[in-house]
Amino acid sequence: MPIAHACLVVADAARARLYTFQRQEDVASDLPDLQERADLVNPERRQRPSEVHSDTRPGSSRAPTGASFTVDDHRDAHQEAVDRKFAEAIHAELTRLLAETGYRHAIVVASHRMLGHLRASGAPPGDVELHELALDLTKETTPQLQDRLSTMGLLPPRRRAGFPE
Repeated sequence: MPIAHACLVVADAARARLYTFQRQEDVASDLPDLQERADLVNPERRQRPSEVHSDTRPGSSRAPTGASFTVDDHRDAHQEAVDRKFAEAIHAELTRLLAETGYRHAIVVASHRMLGHLRASGAPPGDVELHELALDLTKETTPQLQDRLSTMGLLPPRRRAGFPE
């Protein structure tokens, strides 16, 4: 059975959009069921590596004696830390939105890696029922997103102009 009221997160490492879903009872209402409430951006993930780090990724080098060695400058660890921090910001915004609306359902749709970071950032508060999907839908429009979640049985289908329910 589709959910009647929910908070929704659609995220990857660079962007997170948060929505509320509430079926509009008035069929003539111009308000969409799914409304975007926040758009968070992780600026460091939107930059090229050359904009974040001073030079190209180090690799193997040769010493004057001819021996080779590798250098690890911890770029991967830094990227993981940036992603974890962004996941914590997303979690905080979702928690705020759930408290503001009083909704008891949360749907989190995130890329596989970001979903792992979101899980690690904490569970939703109280008695919130959580639905998780490991998909990257950040480039979907709001109507496309509702259509996709409708086909999965999480949300009811969109009302379309001129078509009765």
